[in-house]
Amino acid sequence: MSLSTPSKIPNLYSFLIFPWIPTSTLKKKMATLMVASISPPHISPLNPPLSLFENCQSMDHLKQIHSQSIRRGLASNPIVNSKIIAFCCAREWGCLSYARHVFDKIPEPNVFIWNTMIKGYNRINCPKNAVSVYKEMLEKNVRPDHYTFPFLLKGFTGDVALQCGKLIHAHVCKFEFDSNLFVQNALICMYSLCGQIDIARGVFDMSSKNDVVTWNVMISGYNRSKLFDESVKLFNAMEKKGLLPTSVTLVSVLSACSKLKDLDTGRRAHHYVISGMVEANLILENALIDMYAGCGAMEVALGIFQSMKKRDIISWTAIVRGFANAGQVDLARKYFDQMPERDFVSWTAMIDGYLCLNQFKEVLILFREMQAAKIKPDEFTMVSILTACAHLDYW
Repeated sequence: MSLSTPSKIPNLYSFLIFPWIPTSTLKKKMATLMVASISPPHISPLNPPLSLFENCQSMDHLKQIHSQSIRRGLASNPIVNSKIIAFCCAREWGCLSYARHVFDKIPEPNVFIWNTMIKGYNRINCPKNAVSVYKEMLEKNVRPDHYTFPFLLKGFTGDVALQCGKLIHAHVCKFEFDSNLFVQNALICMYSLCGQIDIARGVFDMSSKNDVVTWNVMISGYNRSKLFDESVKLFNAMEKKGLLPTSVTLVSVLSACSKLKDLDTGRRAHHYVISGMVEANLILENALIDMYAGCGAMEVALGIFQSMKKRDIISWTAIVRGFANAGQVDLARKYFDQMPERDFVSWTAMIDGYLCLNQFKEVLILFREMQAAKIKPDEFTMVSILTACAHLDYW
């Protein structure tokens, strides 16, 4: 099977009716293997040289190890083949074509290897290939386990989820994994991704609701669907249940609060950080700045910004946007000019600040600077520029 993307999702309906119940160390070790004319006792089909894989850092190294394994009579060793496939599927430099080549030579791959191939295709953003592997797995009469569906669903894009999400869900029920926590979380995420938020909520309501990750996935799903009120309601319910939020929870809730200008809930979320119940990190601090800025509390937002040990472009942009939205364009420009780096979001935030105050000439001057900096504008930037041009009679 090649890496080319299938033209369509494989037909899975028939399976619903099946009656199923080189580092220096590596070079030394490779040299030792090549010099020996007879396999030493510690390198045998029953005791393969697995330590070589620990030092493997590239496909070239992996191919050398594979070649030596074949020479030593380990071509069909399941542990060696499993290691090779796992490295190709999990590592950034891994080659899925090579993994598939090794995979196709295994007479009867076990469910672990099938799962590894599914996970590998999703790692390189080929969900249709992952579905094809899943279909092959069923054709070989290999029963999925509780890892198969999370690996499969995790890589779905919105279009793939719409095409075969419900069918995969039916398989989940058929194989009796519908009460598995990780499968439930994957289903909630999958349905949220393709906009079927009501079904996602249905899966959530049928779960035990004892794991914070399940709540995080559902809150994130509501945010993705722009149902920010529901995100806050779910956070309130989570607190009543006595579950301690994580930084992931708070980032999602703070994002919703920023959109709703819900300062009270935002402060309550911030309390978890202040009290030390949730450890702060860069993403969470950025979310706090964005929430306070979105609610107009720029003094608090600036205090968090100034106390940060590390800032990134998102931190700076949140401050610029906050001051710009508050009409304090001079302060916005002050921090904009101090930014170590800027992207199109930063430039657009500053441009919009001038636009809101009807300072149309400043909008165009800043846009020329943006062009000189070779920053490509997006559609929102261009709407602001065209609006300024219209008011200045530039047509």
